[in-house]
Amino acid sequence: MPARLLASPPRAIILPASGDLMAATIEAIERDIAIHVADRPDAPLLDRFMAGYDRNFVLPDEREERDGFVACLALNNRAFDWLALPRRELVLVAEDADGRLLGGANFLATHIADRGAAPPIAIALNYLYVDGAARGKGLTRTLLEAVRERAATALGLLAGTDAAIFLEQNDPLRMTAEAYAADTRAAGIDQIDRLALWARLGARLVDIDYVQPALSPTQAADDGLAYSVIGAGAPALPAPYLAAHLTSFLGVSVLKGRDPRGDAVAGAMLAAIDERREVPLLTVERALARLRDEAGARTAPSLRALATALQ
Repeated sequence: MPARLLASPPRAIILPASGDLMAATIEAIERDIAIHVADRPDAPLLDRFMAGYDRNFVLPDEREERDGFVACLALNNRAFDWLALPRRELVLVAEDADGRLLGGANFLATHIADRGAAPPIAIALNYLYVDGAARGKGLTRTLLEAVRERAATALGLLAGTDAAIFLEQNDPLRMTAEAYAADTRAAGIDQIDRLALWARLGARLVDIDYVQPALSPTQAADDGLAYSVIGAGAPALPAPYLAAHLTSFLGVSVLKGRDPRGDAVAGAMLAAIDERREVPLLTVERALARLRDEAGARTAPSLRALATALQ
């Protein structure tokens, strides 16, 4: 579920939530932006989110359909014997002062109290997009700030509580040429350029062999992705923290309430993490420079392998 972005943002001011449709105002450069958030499967805001989402996400195995979002939001008040951590899934929409759609996000916030030195909030940024004409105006950082603030609010924590934001990113070394071209057209930015923008936002690769389990019975597992994190606060993550985050994310946002350890793909990833004490975070700048120099030649099996070799 790779996120769509474009760069450098304005200052954000988040106002208190009211009711179960949370609203906020962000003061942006030369404009006002309204941020709306919902956590219910019947929220009208979901259709507003989907309007931009459908234009920005086109690859068949990374796309969540509307029924999938409904299923995930419906799990917000459901308890599981395999997941004791407080968590909340939300959809977020940004509009300008005239009500025009600017962007959106879908994310799962999980409170991990037993975390070592890692942030107390782990956010799975399932999808983020800046829509069409709004691109290039600095909205991505603004949306990320709104995601952080709303994650804390949804979990009953103080605004400003530290959060690690995890995201899937397309791996240009694992994508087919057709998928590379289609996703670049939809996103309006080349895959390598987009990875570079996320790196400037602080994204680091998580050193695991990541595969997204199938989102639905009609879709396939996606092995064309890299897994990254922003705001980890250290050069490595405690393995139990990463496993706790992935258990929540994979079990709720991907597998729709199924224990991820019972899934072949997710279970194998979690078992591999269980064998480790910590998981390093890799910088990608040298790898991206190498990819540009090689003009698309595939001299490594994955971005993670190339980044590891160039650390």
